[in-house]
Amino acid sequence: MIWVAYATLVRVGFVYGMYYKLALWLMRPEMRTFVHFIHITAFALLGALFTFAYPKRILLVTCIVLGGAVLLEIAQTLTPDRHGTLIDALEKIAGGAAGILIAGTIQRFWWERKISAD
Repeated sequence: MIWVAYATLVRVGFVYGMYYKLALWLMRPEMRTFVHFIHITAFALLGALFTFAYPKRILLVTCIVLGGAVLLEIAQTLTPDRHGTLIDALEKIAGGAAGILIAGTIQRFWWERKISAD
């Protein structure tokens, strides 16, 4: 969660630097497309990791990941060169929810497979 918070709250030049380093590998998408991709991917990964780490506490994981997305967008409005937007928050929430759902589905199938093998 710390690396997501850092990337969200650090100066905007950090994001541009990431873009210029990765753009060649990603077939040079537009900057806004890259940012949408990063929002969704980062929070999907975060949601999946928390779900795998705490499989019995899905409600807590959901509150942490989705609440964290909202709080980080609000915190972005306090930085001088960043601005939090509703669209960005919704992208992060969608990514987090997707990561939680995918990880939960994988765990469920893994558990059913493990039970049927025994």
